[in-house]
Amino acid sequence: GAGSGGGEGSYSTDNIAANEGMVTRVLRGSAHPTAAVFHVAFKLGAIASYLLLGLFTNSFVIQFVVTVTLLAFDFWTVKNVTGRLMVGLRWWSDMNEDGSTAWRFETLDDPDSVNSTDYRIFWWSMYVTPVVWLALGIVAAIKFHISWLIVVLIAITLTAANTLGYLRCDKEAQKRVQNAVGNTFLQAALDRFLPPTLSNAVASRM
Repeated sequence: GAGSGGGEGSYSTDNIAANEGMVTRVLRGSAHPTAAVFHVAFKLGAIASYLLLGLFTNSFVIQFVVTVTLLAFDFWTVKNVTGRLMVGLRWWSDMNEDGSTAWRFETLDDPDSVNSTDYRIFWWSMYVTPVVWLALGIVAAIKFHISWLIVVLIAITLTAANTLGYLRCDKEAQKRVQNAVGNTFLQAALDRFLPPTLSNAVASRM
């Protein structure tokens, strides 16, 4: 029995060490490791609070406040910090005078300068998190836990808003790159087959 326990303890320790090593390697490949940590930590913290805080307190109010606070921290951090640092994107919305919403986007001029590790961490977590909350919402609905369903709806609203904003922002960035590449090739073709004056006149009309 003691030998078995020692083996299990060694196996558990080896697993923890292996996981720590993997995390360290991933962060070592990141250009912004601190931003990457917070980008993931607030998401995991909110989910952990939702699932596990009930083991330490019977107060729904405490669980609600802690979970929603972590969700708010995550929303603000992703929208204002990690998106800009990790993938070179930023979005926000303004209210027009007629009451309609105008989306604004900022993108890097050179998307190729984005670190590949940061890119994967950013987008994978953005895709997975709403799916996890949606699954938790389905469970809460099946069990008729209306109070917890409200928490999940808040989580889905905030995470989906950021995901949608960055998807639209990323499409804007891709469109700019495609236009830039297309214009570069077109300009080269014009320079090759037309006189300089005529080439510049045609390009200026595009």
